[in-house]
Amino acid sequence: MPSSAEEVRAALAWGAVSSVGLLVGATAGSFSRLRHQAIAMGMSVGAGLLLAGVSLKVAADAIRIAGPVAAALSLLLGAAVYSAGNALLARYGAAHRKRCGECVQQPVESQQPGSGVAIALGNALDAVPGAMVLGVALRDRVAPLALVFAFSVASLPEALSSTAGMRVAGRSYTYICLVWSAIAVGAAVAIAAGYVGFGLLSEAWPPRLQAFGAGALLAMTAETMIPEAFHNSPRFSGLLAAFGFGLLLLVDATTR
Repeated sequence: MPSSAEEVRAALAWGAVSSVGLLVGATAGSFSRLRHQAIAMGMSVGAGLLLAGVSLKVAADAIRIAGPVAAALSLLLGAAVYSAGNALLARYGAAHRKRCGECVQQPVESQQPGSGVAIALGNALDAVPGAMVLGVALRDRVAPLALVFAFSVASLPEALSSTAGMRVAGRSYTYICLVWSAIAVGAAVAIAAGYVGFGLLSEAWPPRLQAFGAGALLAMTAETMIPEAFHNSPRFSGLLAAFGFGLLLLVDATTR
């Protein structure tokens, strides 16, 4: 069913809200000097939020609509595609793009030429699964407030940690501003475009694409967020991840 201009504007607005955390985190990372343990604590909560959103909202809906077999295969395919892209970019210097620099340093441009481009592309890759998932989820009559909350809040420590690492590696404020502004705007536009595009597909495809995005989100969380969250971090990082998981449960219950 074709989308009206008003619906597209609403989808774009929800996409912008979900991208706010990227800009806040990038700003905080640029002008503050938080220690690794503080950043790791934020990443732990963010990982818990994303795991809750993927498992309880996205994958559960995909299984209910598409069936467990189709959902599981789509989820694995999404994880495989993300991991392949991440492995390719890691070869060019993007492996530690979400590290704050105090624990594991991002490569310096003079040390690995082209790493700045790879890091920018890697961070853009990390935003794609969330954009896909929200583009599908916004097709529901009730706005997915819990998912928007999870993605917006979880993206804050992601951008904070990555930006802190960029500063340690000598990246300029101009580079940081351009990277995160482009990713935030691109993610919002991608969500709106996905909303329109997914509405033109048959009913069988959106839940499979949602499961595909869920698999990519799981892989992204495991490969880029969890290493920062649990490397030389407080012993109660697991509790913080559980807090993030439980927090989304409460947000979901109060926004239904």
